[in-house]
Amino acid sequence: MITIYQKSSKLIKNLLLIAVMVPAFALAKSDFTMQNPKGQKITLRLALTRDEHSKGLSGLKQKQFSNNDGMLFVNDGIGTRRFWMPDTYFNINIIFLDQDFGIVDLERNVPAHPGLIEPPVIYRTKSYQAQYILETNAKAPFSKDLKAGDKLKWMNKTPISEIILKTRQRL
Repeated sequence: MITIYQKSSKLIKNLLLIAVMVPAFALAKSDFTMQNPKGQKITLRLALTRDEHSKGLSGLKQKQFSNNDGMLFVNDGIGTRRFWMPDTYFNINIIFLDQDFGIVDLERNVPAHPGLIEPPVIYRTKSYQAQYILETNAKAPFSKDLKAGDKLKWMNKTPISEIILKTRQRL
């Protein structure tokens, strides 16, 4: 038998989960786009804050992140970057970028890991020197033929440096 206390406790937990997820995807379905060397474009969700970086694509189902979507993790500068993939529900490509959106390296078809508990082991990337990290669906045409040394193009009126500055002011 479920008590009213249990029902209200469950409701509160669900509302808190929603409250945590909303800021992470406040910029979801934005007007931010990138273009690859072949001219293909992808719509970006930006991860600007530490909390947004921690959340990443965790918890998203395949239908919530199409082959035309990408998540760009924005950092202030070049640094050692390493990602792991807990609570993911579809395979992704992880593209490590320098300050000019040049591809430093990429890891393809990174395996999904629904949940947070090991085993099985949650995938962890190698460490790379990068400023930005772009995650795409592993099946996305945008990232299919990308390779180290290619350069992506920021296709927005607002420069990324201005977005970084506004984010710092917001914190």
